[in-house]
Amino acid sequence: MIRIATVVALATCSAFPVLAKDPAKIVGTIKAFQCGDNCYLTIATAAGKEIVGLCVAKTCDPWNEATEIPKNLIGRGVSVTLGKGVQLSGEGESMGSFRSFTTVKLLPR
Repeated sequence: MIRIATVVALATCSAFPVLAKDPAKIVGTIKAFQCGDNCYLTIATAAGKEIVGLCVAKTCDPWNEATEIPKNLIGRGVSVTLGKGVQLSGEGESMGSFRSFTTVKLLPR
């Protein structure tokens, strides 16, 4: 049985960092799209911050299947919703949760 004090100590220990909650929706531009065992989208915010996440939104389906994004979408404005997805190994085994783009809406040019 784990005592509550032990759990609190582990949660505040530097070996177990507590991550701040991501904003639910953000706007940015598509910076990159890369696939390996999983496909990741990178967007840049107006403040210059780059955010990388698993591309699990319906919009990503054709990109994930082709393992590439159409070149004309790099630099395109997007509105995205952040969530958590499951990162998989090449064998299809769960490697735990990872930041994900659960919706990706292309913005008008």
